[in-house]
Amino acid sequence: MKHRLVHLDCLRGLAALLVVVEHLRAFLFVPFAQLKAPGILAKGFYLVTGLGHQAVMIFFVLSGYLVGGSVITALQTGKWSWREYLLRRMSRLWVVLIPALLLTLFWDKLGYAHAPTGYEGAYREIYNSGPTPAGPADWSLASFFGNLFFLQTIKLPCFGTNSPLWSLANELWYYLLFPLGLTIFVTGKWRDRVIALILVAGIVSFLPKSILLGGVIWLLGSVVFFLIRKDSIRTIANNPVLLILGLLLTIGTLLASRTGHMGEGADLAIGMSCTVLVAGLAARVSSSHLYGMISAGMSEISYTLYLVHFPLLAYLFFVLFQGRQVTPTPMTSLWFIGGLGLTIVYSVVIWWLFERNTDRFRKWIHSRIFN
Repeated sequence: MKHRLVHLDCLRGLAALLVVVEHLRAFLFVPFAQLKAPGILAKGFYLVTGLGHQAVMIFFVLSGYLVGGSVITALQTGKWSWREYLLRRMSRLWVVLIPALLLTLFWDKLGYAHAPTGYEGAYREIYNSGPTPAGPADWSLASFFGNLFFLQTIKLPCFGTNSPLWSLANELWYYLLFPLGLTIFVTGKWRDRVIALILVAGIVSFLPKSILLGGVIWLLGSVVFFLIRKDSIRTIANNPVLLILGLLLTIGTLLASRTGHMGEGADLAIGMSCTVLVAGLAARVSSSHLYGMISAGMSEISYTLYLVHFPLLAYLFFVLFQGRQVTPTPMTSLWFIGGLGLTIVYSVVIWWLFERNTDRFRKWIHSRIFN
């Protein structure tokens, strides 16, 4: 625990929850526009549960800080190895992704056998999530392996109903581009720089504009990690004023993004404000053991929670509700809480079976391939 950045753990866990509650609310409750005379509680609930996409931008900043930071540290300490880096990153991704794809196939096929309409995209306009009539759930082998190798949204759709997989393609390509970029501009010998330049040019020409723009947000996290290692910058980051400023900026841009007036610049604005917040949080330690344990637990299951929640929710609502939504009331609010609790428990079980064994799996692969 003493080596954890507990405040960043908490932020990461909260971001994952924001994604889940947005999908759960979209499935269960009628859109805000259909409410009659909504009160302040209803307005606040719909506001908070509409920040799923924005939460992914927070994920990108945190990933840039943590993964990009690990690259920077390895290079500065002379411990950089492409072999070790790729083993660490791919084992981290695949240990959860492979079960998530198989679970998507299980829940989707089970649901399709009982209620095919939702999987054919009929409820897209109602739920604003999941398959569309023009893009029904795709369970082909091409889609499975395309998602396994992070080609979703680039060459193939997300597998089945699991639309949150879109951001995983972004992450993988950022993991590759960042150390390649450092090789070109900072650390490489001439031969290595030429090879890296060719690879970067090929990857950039291959990726869509949306992924490249998201990479700017991811890169901001790495910049924060690099700067905060300097004593002068860390002194500034330790100032409570910076933390308060980062918190206000992040909340402000999150709220502004919900108005729709920020346009295409909303994601970048969220990323920039979140970098200030991350700088303020990363420079601080917490003395609360309970808070640290809760934050660590939220962070530990966040990746599994993100990857496995949607097919389960799609099954429940496609099969049981079949396009019907309800108005928020005290009773239906209990349904929401119960659905969230079920999703978290389900994700914890999947985490216990797979993600918690990531280091063990990585060591096993290392012993079989590199020893």
